[in-house]
Amino acid sequence: MQTEFAFNIASEPRRRPRKPERLFFCLFPDPATAARVVRFRERFTSERRLAGAWLEAERLHVSLHHVGDYARLKSKHVYGAQLAGKAVTMPPFEVAFRAVKSFESAPGRRNRPLVLMGEGQKLFELRKALGDAMETRGLRAIEPFAPHMTLLYGPDAVPVQEIAPIRFTADAFALVHSEVGLSRYHLLDRWPLRG
Repeated sequence: MQTEFAFNIASEPRRRPRKPERLFFCLFPDPATAARVVRFRERFTSERRLAGAWLEAERLHVSLHHVGDYARLKSKHVYGAQLAGKAVTMPPFEVAFRAVKSFESAPGRRNRPLVLMGEGQKLFELRKALGDAMETRGLRAIEPFAPHMTLLYGPDAVPVQEIAPIRFTADAFALVHSEVGLSRYHLLDRWPLRG
């Protein structure tokens, strides 16, 4: 079943890119963790008077692998990614966020992503297992990897700062179709992590 999400990141007018159909794997935090992240973001941005377009709580995620950007998403792209996702087995594990910072803005954009920096060896192990499964199914796995959760897009540059840890147990990963420039997400598949 396909689920549609709507992003709220419309602070800059954007043209749709030539390849507007994006496919990627990610981890979604549980609702309680997403609520903690939202509370942290509200406090952090208020104390520092940071402006920007926030991601809604249900859209918060940690990207694992970018599968590809396409002019038109075809079933063969989705099928290959689904085969890769299905091939991965791993027990649940903890993801921790201990720092916040801004990334550089994307080319042609002024707004910078403000992110929580993720850590945890098992996060890297899941990404490697998924990347290996992608490669054996004809999909390209791209390195390097800076695990993070984007909180908002704004004009301010925030240097890296340690925070009180925010943790969650990753018990599943997902395949998402993003309509780039339209700020819409579709959940295509989800695989539980089992012990």
